Amino acid sequence: MSIPGFGGGDTSTFRPEDSIQVEIPGFSEWRFEVPHKTILKFKIIDGIGEIFGTELPLNVELQLTGVKYAIYAPLSNGCKLEYTTLQNKAVITNEDEEISEYLSNETQAQTTYINLHLGLETIRQETRDSNILNPKDLKQGPKVLIIGNPGSGKTSLAKTLVGYANKMDSRPILVNLNPRDGVFCLPGSISATPISDTLDVESTNGYGFTTTTGSMNHNPKQPIIKNYGFSDINQNLDLYKYQISKLGVTVLSRLEEDLSIRNSGIVIDTPPLSIKDFTIIENIVSDFEVDIIVIMGNERLLIDLKKKFKHKLSQLQIIKVPISGGVAEVDEGFIRRSQEETIKEYFNGNHKTRLSPFKTDIDAKDLIIYKAVLASDIASTLAFLPSADSYAADEDENSEVKSKTDDSLTKYYSLLTEPSSSNLDNSIMAITQLPQTNNSGKDLLNTSIKGYVHVSKYEDEKHKMKILLPFAGAFPKHVLISTNIGFNE
Repeated sequence: MSIPGFGGGDTSTFRPEDSIQVEIPGFSEWRFEVPHKTILKFKIIDGIGEIFGTELPLNVELQLTGVKYAIYAPLSNGCKLEYTTLQNKAVITNEDEEISEYLSNETQAQTTYINLHLGLETIRQETRDSNILNPKDLKQGPKVLIIGNPGSGKTSLAKTLVGYANKMDSRPILVNLNPRDGVFCLPGSISATPISDTLDVESTNGYGFTTTTGSMNHNPKQPIIKNYGFSDINQNLDLYKYQISKLGVTVLSRLEEDLSIRNSGIVIDTPPLSIKDFTIIENIVSDFEVDIIVIMGNERLLIDLKKKFKHKLSQLQIIKVPISGGVAEVDEGFIRRSQEETIKEYFNGNHKTRLSPFKTDIDAKDLIIYKAVLASDIASTLAFLPSADSYAADEDENSEVKSKTDDSLTKYYSLLTEPSSSNLDNSIMAITQLPQTNNSGKDLLNTSIKGYVHVSKYEDEKHKMKILLPFAGAFPKHVLISTNIGFNE
């Protein structure tokens, strides 16, 4: 059975006569790539296997699609699995249906990652011991920043480190600063999430269900989400750096309030960064008080960063780890399909958990909608100003415009005074925590995201929107931010 907008595919278990068995030797990997139009069903039938630090259950069927993963056997006796494939009828793409798979014993990088985890865990244990002996002078666990080139395995390492930390009863905060990936949120956002249990490898992005925001002790996997609105950090670099700084304040505040998280520290995943992006790296180090930088296989970047941070090397450790041989290239088409599947999962659920999204029409006249500003649009506007001139609000302009200018809101967000089908159709809108009664620029910049809605159609003549909500209920009277993330149901 399928649900509208999601499809469903065949959910039957695989038959023994169709299954293929794979024996993974100890300390080796079974690497595989599954296209979005194919479903891989498998189960571990003997031994222990893990995906990016998350241990897989024994004799429990799991289902993956649209992934480039590896199952690692961490013990000398290895592990055994069986799998089968079937067509994913919910997806139509030009991909080949066949999966690509092979065994590899080239796992030196995996050994290095385990050693890195053990080093971080030693710091965490020393922090716990110190905080017990000196409760008036509390220390913080390791705050790790992972940077590297595109396709270097940054995200895989971040998952591995938080997965292993969870096994040791640690609760690090996983910070995702790559707006291309939705980590407990939709693409176009950055997030911070305390990891207190295992990641869900069956979810679209391998983390777990996208939930609403609001970090709480009784539900510690609730993320704090900051809206950026684009997939590429260069589309508005000023807004991106501002949201990083505000997320850093929130994360450090959480460390102060929760001792277990304070002892565990932070793991920060990033978009591809090079020495040309030093100002961004410097901002992240400052905003999150980073004390360990991990560079993925880039010797030149290691040397350059040590030179740039030479005044901080007594408090900041910079190390390089090798790139795993299992790192797979992803093209823009694969990334976009993964983003679409993340959005589908947010509204409709997946094969394990079916959700019931709610479609309705709402009057857009009374809504307050902002949209993130493209840096190129700002540049093109300034190009029309006379040489050496700059825009400044006139003394007689209304106070609302003055307030927005004073708050520097104009280079981050613009108010959609005339919403239309051209700028809202098939778009994702973020619902902020900010009530419509509070419409100040400063509060808009500082607010977090409450959830998302999908605008399938804007009727220009009636000023009504056809929207998809994650669940039935009254439409929240909060300020909205229209993102640049498109989606067709």
